[in-house]
Amino acid sequence: MNPTRSAFARGAAVMFVAALGAGLPDMVVAQTSPLVGTWNLVPEKSTGPARYKSMTLKITGAGDMVDADGVDVSGKPVKQNYTVVTDGKPHPVTGIPDADTATWTRYSDTNTSYQYNKGKNIVVLGARSVSADKKTLTLREQLYDRNGKQLGTSILVFDNPDVQVASVTPTASAPVQAAPAGPTADEKAGATALEANDSDTAIAAFTRALDKKEKGYDAHYDYVMRGVAYGKKNDFQKAMADFDEAVKLQGEDPDVRFRRGAIRFQQKDYKGTVEDMSVVIKADEKNGSAYRMRGFSLNMLDQRTEGAADNEKACELNKDLCP
Repeated sequence: MNPTRSAFARGAAVMFVAALGAGLPDMVVAQTSPLVGTWNLVPEKSTGPARYKSMTLKITGAGDMVDADGVDVSGKPVKQNYTVVTDGKPHPVTGIPDADTATWTRYSDTNTSYQYNKGKNIVVLGARSVSADKKTLTLREQLYDRNGKQLGTSILVFDNPDVQVASVTPTASAPVQAAPAGPTADEKAGATALEANDSDTAIAAFTRALDKKEKGYDAHYDYVMRGVAYGKKNDFQKAMADFDEAVKLQGEDPDVRFRRGAIRFQQKDYKGTVEDMSVVIKADEKNGSAYRMRGFSLNMLDQRTEGAADNEKACELNKDLCP
């Protein structure tokens, strides 16, 4: 294995199941929702009126279920639970003491605006956004008292401590295999572009590497990494095509089988998911996410005894994956 190329692979960007820890059955949707996960308030990065000493947001589903648990500036515990409905219409909300209705409007997977009302009065006008690297969640809020007087602007910054575990590729037990000679200049450029979240440049670089076939190039590596870049653009059809090519070259590589299986799972190709995740599990018996996806897929294929065993194993390996 070429350690240089392997390092590029580990540092290069995303998996398609960033929210595996959120659990199933919401897992299919959650895989492409950057909101899903656990977000911890970073007070030193936040500005405006101090409101919390600590706060943790746990977002599940497709980003629509929020549990907030923290401590306010006076030392009182804060516990909130609410559902986000992003249709631009007011909905009753019972989990936020200072508001009785909330209006959420979705602009993209990473940007949403919201308004909280107490009766007819606006108490909060806000915007929620996720950074491009999916590590930071920011809430920018205009705060008002019950008479409509603006109290100030609050910016709450949250970090996701799990995003590195969820997004780094590949797993330590399944590094991307590499040819002994490279990497080529184009492969280096592609890896650098992926690290900078520049998917288009990465795709172009790995395409050049595949077209040139220079000494030391690794077609398997190039297909995998170009597939990753396509996946970051949510172009799963092209990502799947590249992973298919990689599987033809190294069919037992658990890394690419996990990637392909994750897309198959997302597309409800449960038979294909079982096929790919079985290869992953054979190589890594401690991959709880693979057991969870295979278990869910087996249940959908009416193989419930086998599915139950896989789900039990996933839960044993990672409590966040318990049904």
